[in-house]
Amino acid sequence: MSKWKQEAERLFFDGGLSIVEISPVIGVSVKSISAHFNTLPNYITERSRRKEANSNRTAYYRKNKRKSRRLAAHNNVSAETLKQEHIAAVKILSKERFFR
Repeated sequence: MSKWKQEAERLFFDGGLSIVEISPVIGVSVKSISAHFNTLPNYITERSRRKEANSNRTAYYRKNKRKSRRLAAHNNVSAETLKQEHIAAVKILSKERFFR
């Protein structure tokens, strides 16, 4: 096995880097690295593990974003205040655009 393949495997499985991040480090194209990884039996399990971890992170983020929206509703933010802020911002941007 060539040296770049060993280095790519080490960075992917031990270092946790993605194929796109590995490519510039070892100087081999993403396509070549991907083709090599597709021949490995443990690549599919690692890829599915990472995919599940990313979906868990996304779910956590979305859940916390909903909480922050609920908290913002209690800080005197309403549809009317947002509309007023938007109208003011549009007026400012319109003046900057047409009166330079």
